[in-house]
Amino acid sequence: MFQTLQPLIRCCYRVDRMSACLGYKTISILSNIAVNKLREFCLMNALFDVKDKVVVLAGNQGRLGVNLADCLIQEGAILVLLGPCPQEGWALVEAMVQNGGDATFFEVDPKDTIRLTQVQEDIMLEFGHIDALVYEFEALPGDLKQLDGKSLFDRELALSDSAGDCSLAVFLMTTRLFLKAMLKQQEGAIVGLLDYPLVHKRDTGCTCQRSMDILSALMTSLARELMSTFGASYRVNALVAASKLPDQFNPENVQGPLQFLLSEASSSITGSILLVDGGIHIFEADLALATNVINTI
Repeated sequence: MFQTLQPLIRCCYRVDRMSACLGYKTISILSNIAVNKLREFCLMNALFDVKDKVVVLAGNQGRLGVNLADCLIQEGAILVLLGPCPQEGWALVEAMVQNGGDATFFEVDPKDTIRLTQVQEDIMLEFGHIDALVYEFEALPGDLKQLDGKSLFDRELALSDSAGDCSLAVFLMTTRLFLKAMLKQQEGAIVGLLDYPLVHKRDTGCTCQRSMDILSALMTSLARELMSTFGASYRVNALVAASKLPDQFNPENVQGPLQFLLSEASSSITGSILLVDGGIHIFEADLALATNVINTI
């Protein structure tokens, strides 16, 4: 009886051994795939990570800046708001803290160089480092003559009556002060924000192309100076939310691009303009065509 069953037992043993071997190989392959995917996921997360980065939000705290502040808080950044209105500033900070974020506010007139310098020193004392400056332009910089000749640290910045020129002077002054703090850690990111629909509403002669040209000249000049003087670890870029169709404007669309410009994922990008407008600029010469195209999508 045993001799009769012995071939069958051997056959079953071989089948079981082959099944076990196949199962082991399958599990090994799946494990390797999972490990590789996890490694890729961790790598991408690290590239776009802004957790514990101290980000200073200065300039005009409009709908764009406030929306982006919430985004940065959710991603774990430490947000420092600067502004002349303590009630609005602390109200924003309180809402962020209640949602589990880390944020604070400093009351400062952006034109007050002495107070701004003190605020920069206070931030360094409290946090020990400043990783990024996000500056929202209130008006489109008009005259770029202040960029000519001397370096950023040597320029005499005049605060003129023109909203655009004054905005440029305050931006350069703020950049200069906070860049000094970034030099201590040998790296930093500066991002200029422009909410084009609001700027265009104030100045109807301001076109999207003109905005891009002026900001491109500004970012290129600063990026060239920073790279040639301090190296490639300091970058300066601009982010423009541009649309002539108010109902199409959504600040949430700018959250991802801003995080990209503040993270290591953009470490090789400087002097650039990132335009977020859903393609409106393609049809700027024919706004009616843009409206028809968007309605058909």
